[in-house]
Amino acid sequence: MRTLRAILLGILLWILIFVEISIFKIGFGLTGAVQYLIHYICLIVFTIIGAAIYYKRKDRFNGFVLGIFWLLVGNILDLIITIPMFTAKNYGSLSAAYPGFYSDIWLWLGFLIVVVVTGVYGTARKKR
Repeated sequence: MRTLRAILLGILLWILIFVEISIFKIGFGLTGAVQYLIHYICLIVFTIIGAAIYYKRKDRFNGFVLGIFWLLVGNILDLIITIPMFTAKNYGSLSAAYPGFYSDIWLWLGFLIVVVVTGVYGTARKKR
């Protein structure tokens, strides 16, 4: 695995998701099923773009592991930026924000999407 490339693409994926959520949820005020549907469609597109950039150099690294690595990078950024700066106020305190943030089932569905899409892309790429 090209570690620096994977880290930078994980950061890019996190930034794209952050901007997308800011635009649709905060900017347009979308909530509920519509917001999640748009988010998951964007998430699939962003993940495919990231995988295409990563595998451009014909790297044969396992896509499922790459997806998990991207989740680690994104979660580190969530732990130091998103939760303390943006979601802690919704939970009343920082100590309640961390478990509250990670107890959301829709977040875990997004994690699954990233791992599966990256894994499938990496597997399809190997077969070519």
